[in-house]
Amino acid sequence: MMIKLEPITLTDKQLYDTFIKDSQYPTNCWSGNFTYIWAHNFSKSLKIYKTFINGFLVTFIITNKGRMYLPTLPFGPGNLEELIECLRIASLACLEQNKKAGITNKAVINPLNETQLNYLKQSPLFTTYFQDSKFTGLERHYSINKLLRLKGKEFQQIRNKLNRFKKKYPQAIIRKYTDKDFHQVSELNQIWIKESGKKYKRIIDGFYFEPIIKNYANLNHHIIVIEIDQKIVGLISGEVLPNKNAWGCLTKFDKNYDGISETLTIEFVKHLHQSYPYINTINVGSDLGDKGLAFNKERYRPVYSYKRYCLYYKQ
Repeated sequence: MMIKLEPITLTDKQLYDTFIKDSQYPTNCWSGNFTYIWAHNFSKSLKIYKTFINGFLVTFIITNKGRMYLPTLPFGPGNLEELIECLRIASLACLEQNKKAGITNKAVINPLNETQLNYLKQSPLFTTYFQDSKFTGLERHYSINKLLRLKGKEFQQIRNKLNRFKKKYPQAIIRKYTDKDFHQVSELNQIWIKESGKKYKRIIDGFYFEPIIKNYANLNHHIIVIEIDQKIVGLISGEVLPNKNAWGCLTKFDKNYDGISETLTIEFVKHLHQSYPYINTINVGSDLGDKGLAFNKERYRPVYSYKRYCLYYKQ
């Protein structure tokens, strides 16, 4: 099945934002937003493309080995049955390409979360064409209101960490990122990789850290840094997406500063709320099955913890 693929560029942001906003299913999967999709351009192992199928905006990844798949559900205003048909056509295109590359038994849609899967399963045609497989880990969504208030025993540990940081580092400056900070945050990223990267081996943002930082203004990406004694020791970033919920992207810090992780998270939530008071939740992504990361995310008492899946096309 022949489809015309075009490379995704930074100028596609408005296009994606519009189609995401018009989608009828929950567009709340962590990886289903323009910034993350576009940043795949900077991966050395794949290429990222877009096309239109039956009125949907469809994204494709083609790896260096020739494998083709969808990194997110198609976006657009079509109804459930139209979405299923679009997925069927897209899956056939993937299978054709993968057959040429000698690749079999690979998922054609990867990933989606359980709210999206539940939507798809409302169609009797879903089980005709697809079967799902669950990933490890949970995708967590925090309540903005709860993190602004931090009330009750459930947030005692977070409050203690915030107070400890404030007491130990009264000279800390919490501010917005500027272009002149790029060299320092790049150094901070290397420190984080050295200190924490080994601990969280499956967390790989090497291909998108630098391009997102460099293009944050065009992406409408928000970045907050913590500076102590003229040195940037923490960074956190994210956006408010067309679905009117927040998305947490990058978090880097020097772990030698007690309470810095908690301070970054809460200060970023405050910043987003001040700019977008209507947002209710922030999606901080999956723990990927890592027990330590899962523990850290659970301390913020997520209001939603979604399972993640991939889809296979039934041949």
